[in-house]
Order: sequence, then C-alpha cells, then structure tokens
Amino acid sequence: MELIKSFVIASLFVLLYGCASMNTPSSSLIETKPVVTIGEVSRASEDHVVFIPANKEFPVEFSVKGNVFEKNVSSKAMVSFKKDIYLYKYWASLDGKKWANSHKLMNVEPSGGFDVSGGKVGVEINFAK
Repeated sequence: MELIKSFVIASLFVLLYGCASMNTPSSSLIETKPVVTIGEVSRASEDHVVFIPANKEFPVEFSVKGNVFEKNVSSKAMVSFKKDIYLYKYWASLDGKKWANSHKLMNVEPSGGFDVSGGKVGVEINFAK
C-alpha cells in the first residue's frame, strides 16, 4: 500500500506540468483569476489558481497500472504540505506573487524496483534551495 501511495505523490506533481503558456504569470495573477482551495467545490472556470494551504490534508490517489500487472489498483492517502502553495498550470508559488516553474520550486525524485519482499516505489519531494 505504501508503494502505491508513494507513486501517487509523484503523479500529483506530474500534473503541475500541464499545458500552459511559456510566460511567467504576473504577481497580480491571483487578483485576476479565481482561486480555488483544494478540496472545496467550486464553479470556477477551468482557468483558475489552485491554493493548497499549509497543514491542510487533502487526498492523493495512487494507482499502479500497466500490461505487466494482472489488474490495475489504486489507493488514496491523506497528505499535507508544510507551506502554502499556489498552482497555476505548470507554475507554482509560495506567496501567490512570485511564480516559478514547479520543477524549479520543488525537486521530485522518484525511485523504484523489486526485491524478494515485493515492489518498491518511492518519491522524495523537497523544496529547491
């Protein structure tokens, strides 16, 4: 189960690389776009900012699938960030004003393999220095 949970965390951050323009968002972005807090129901358009408050737990779905497995499986885990994070397309910000490509704000290091105890997938995510 922990194997699946680690894999899903990596998948969450892959979403940060969605289609978007190459221009860095302006510092006034959150004043011009709807801001939706993760986990809340919203009627905002698809073009919105996602806000993840520090210490707020939110579900992350992990899945393992592919033609090497007998069946696809998934599991949910509750996680929380240590700092506030704003997400807009593939951009991220800690204050909603200064934006950077998400991979420059956070380093994501996936790992995986198999041994006699079974499959192991790990994801380490750290704030960039």
